[in-house]
Amino acid sequence: MAFVRTSVQVLVIACFIFPVLAQHHNAHTNRNRTGICTLEVPTIDIISPEDRIKGIPAGNGSRSHLSKIDICCSGYEKIPHTFLVCRPVCSNGCENGNCTAPNVCTCKTGYIKSPEGPHKCIPTCPLGCLNGVCTFQGICDCNSGYSRSPDGKYCIPVCTGGCGEGGKCVGPERCSCSPGYQVNPITNKCEYYCEGGCGTGTCVEPNKCSCKPGYRLGAGGCVPECPRGCEHGVCSAPNTCSCEKGWALDKSGIKCVAHCSSPCLNGNCIAPDTCACKKGYTPAPGSNGHKCLAFCEGGCENGSCSAPNFCICNPGYIKESKLSNRCIRRVRRSISSLHLELIPEPVLKGH
Repeated sequence: MAFVRTSVQVLVIACFIFPVLAQHHNAHTNRNRTGICTLEVPTIDIISPEDRIKGIPAGNGSRSHLSKIDICCSGYEKIPHTFLVCRPVCSNGCENGNCTAPNVCTCKTGYIKSPEGPHKCIPTCPLGCLNGVCTFQGICDCNSGYSRSPDGKYCIPVCTGGCGEGGKCVGPERCSCSPGYQVNPITNKCEYYCEGGCGTGTCVEPNKCSCKPGYRLGAGGCVPECPRGCEHGVCSAPNTCSCEKGWALDKSGIKCVAHCSSPCLNGNCIAPDTCACKKGYTPAPGSNGHKCLAFCEGGCENGSCSAPNFCICNPGYIKESKLSNRCIRRVRRSISSLHLELIPEPVLKGH
């Protein structure tokens, strides 16, 4: 393979100085060298500014202005102090093993893959026994709370009855739950978890509630429904209202009405212990609004207001006219002022 400069270090450094250029060209794997790929980059990018003055030579790439450089393929890294020798990378490590390919861990002799994951290898008899000890027969003798794995090469914790759906036994009688699940403190098993709870409903999937008939899903889980409303109250059960303090259910059983501890005379109870006078009435002084008196516009001279704009005259007084609210003094005439001559004689004699 031809290179524009003899220094491989310059080529590799150039690859990192101009990484954006690799986005425009494909990297081709060289199958004869594991983990090494060939990348095409603009030739001008791998030539020093001083050499550019002499002109840009033709590259060895698929086009004249491109040159090929060697880089480590994805999933590989360059071994320090080597002439571009690439090794695979296991992002989670490879305890007691060798990383033989990107994220592929191969256990050393006497070790097997750990139940914790493929990135860790654990010893097996006669070298060792996870959560137990090796016997003279070369088998695992498990600690209390553990039992032999199906292949008998290590010991696994025991959770009586299992850990339920979404759970994993990580220690004797100790379960670890997957996201969306939580341990039930009573059963010690993993169950669906719904953040905030489901109220009267049931958590049927992670963060999914199922409500009973007569209930709907609200912010705090399943809440009862009152389709006909629940004014001045709380819907405490399907079609059942619980009234706020100072309110009581009316005969319909679905509406809360105000309650006044004292009757509202000539008024209506519009809020707890609050009366509103009917039309034509006004609150009586000193009654705390629970007694309303009739109101007569202009007042009732020599009388009292007994109904809205209707006066009753005091004794000795009469209405000035039929529709008037003014009362005037009754005038009594003496017998001497009567014209007796106008009265027939039989009447006067009592006949």
